[in-house]
Formats: sequence, C-alpha cells, structure tokens
Amino acid sequence: MIRCVFALLYFFPLQSFAAIDGYDWRVPSTIKVYLDTVDSNSEAEGPRKCESLYEPLFNDGVLDVHYALGYFDDSTGSDHIWAGINFGPSPSYDISVFHGIRQELKAECRGRLRLCGFSESGDPESGKVVLKKEVKIQGRNVLVRVTLTHASASESFVLNKGELQARQQKLTLQSEENFFDGLKTADMVFYNGHSRNGGGPDFNPPILNKKGKADYNGYYEVRRIGIKRTYSSLKENPNQGFILGLFSCYSRKHFYSDFMKINPMQKLILTAETIDYFDTLMASMGYLEGFLRGGCGQELADTAKQGQKIKNGFVGTQLN
Repeated sequence: MIRCVFALLYFFPLQSFAAIDGYDWRVPSTIKVYLDTVDSNSEAEGPRKCESLYEPLFNDGVLDVHYALGYFDDSTGSDHIWAGINFGPSPSYDISVFHGIRQELKAECRGRLRLCGFSESGDPESGKVVLKKEVKIQGRNVLVRVTLTHASASESFVLNKGELQARQQKLTLQSEENFFDGLKTADMVFYNGHSRNGGGPDFNPPILNKKGKADYNGYYEVRRIGIKRTYSSLKENPNQGFILGLFSCYSRKHFYSDFMKINPMQKLILTAETIDYFDTLMASMGYLEGFLRGGCGQELADTAKQGQKIKNGFVGTQLN
C-alpha cells in the first residue's frame, strides 16, 4: 500500500486533482451535453405565475445558493485501479465534480442558457469558490451567488485518513459549514453526495465495516449524525421560501416525513430511488438552470428532467 501511495503522489501532486475514472473530462462533458439538451427542450423563461415562488427569495436582491458536495466515495470493498494507479479502497469523486461545475458555470454563454458566464472568486485549491452573475428572473435583476465546496482532500481514502488528515478535516469542516450554515441563512441549498442510508448528508471519509464498505448497520443508521444536524439547522431559517435539494440516493424515502414535520411548507427536491452520481449532477444543474429561468411547478420539473431516468428519479415538493 505504501508503494501505491507514493505512485499516487508522484503522478498527482497534492495541489491538483487526480483524473480517476476520467472524471476530469467526463464531468464537464456530461454537464455541457445535458445543459444543451435542457436548452433545446425547455422554455427560455418561466411565466409570471411563478412570482410567489421567487418573491421570498429576492427580498435583498440576491439569490444566495449554497452547493455543498459531500464526501462521495465508491465503497466497493476492494481497491480501485485506474490508468495503472491503485487508488485503494473507497476512492472519492467529488473533487473532479467540483472542478467540472466550476468550468461549466464560468463557460461562455450559448443559446438561451443562464447557467454560464459566472465570475469566480476564491482559490479553487482551497476547495471553496464563489461564483456570481446578474440574471433577470421574473422581471427582476438579481445577483445570483453560488458558494461551491467539495469535501475530499484527495481521491485516496488512505491518504485522507493518513498524511492528508489535517487537510481532510479542514475540507470536511468547510463543506459542512457551506451546507449547514446555508440551511440557516441561504435562499437555496443543494447537497450532492451520499444519503448514507438515512445517516447523511456526510462530508467525512466513510466509516467502513470489516468488508471495506460503508458501515450502515453499525454506524450510519444508528447515529444519523448528518440528518439530525440538518433538521436542527433547518429550524433556524426564517425564510419560508427557502429551497432544499438533496441529490442523494432515496432522499425522499429517508428524509421527507421528518422535513414535513419540521416545516409542512418546506420546498424540496428529493430523489425517489438509487441514483447514479452523473444523474444527480445533471439534475442539480437542470434545476439550477430552471430556477435561473424563473420556472416553477411542472415547467421547472420539465426543464430539469431530461431523460427517463432523471424524470422518474427526482421529486419536487411545493415548488409553485
């Protein structure tokens, strides 16, 4: 294993991200193709009937969006080899997704797309950036501000639990802050990561069982640390128009009932089943594009749900 770690460090310095499974080119390519499909198959702007959804979000002239990537590991229980490099058990993918999202939001605008042409501040190597753009939504000029974070220090579980532990703790706390503080203050919060079988959202390297897989029975389903903190934070948000999207497997099954107990008027985007990481990524981009077009209800759903798997896999609640 030491030899594998040295190989990883040799090919991918700590201040860059590894191209595991080709995610460095697959992610931006997937987002681009998907958004072009969205643009071809949806209206340029939502009708003014959607004003009731947006009015509570625009009181200060800013649409404050927090997009927090969780620690997205592939818990196969065995070592993961890509391009001749052994990434060890449970490698993570959220770093490449972070850079892919940045790339697309900063790209030159094309067609009628609005999720483009953003300016960026912050250091990407820190794992946190802020992207800004003025957009006319529902007839109002609004500053859209997206705070984007990722949670993994590297793709390697071994490194993140070992010599990169200090950086890993920093990135975990930073993405947690983006998510949980956003639940208290933001207009919109998106989480893309694992549900941990009801124990997430999660921004930490996984707790593994003896088979090298995420320990659902002994840890996540018992302690439910992430979702308990989510419920607690939600109670502090005074914005009744606040929108929460949990782009993680079976989030409707795991969390919907408790969300409704906390706030029967909570606006949600949840998943209906097991969802591939690329599908959650595409759906999150589609919903963001739909919101920037001022959509609501079925029109918003039609904008985001391009393809049968995404159409069946995501459920919006009270987005009217």
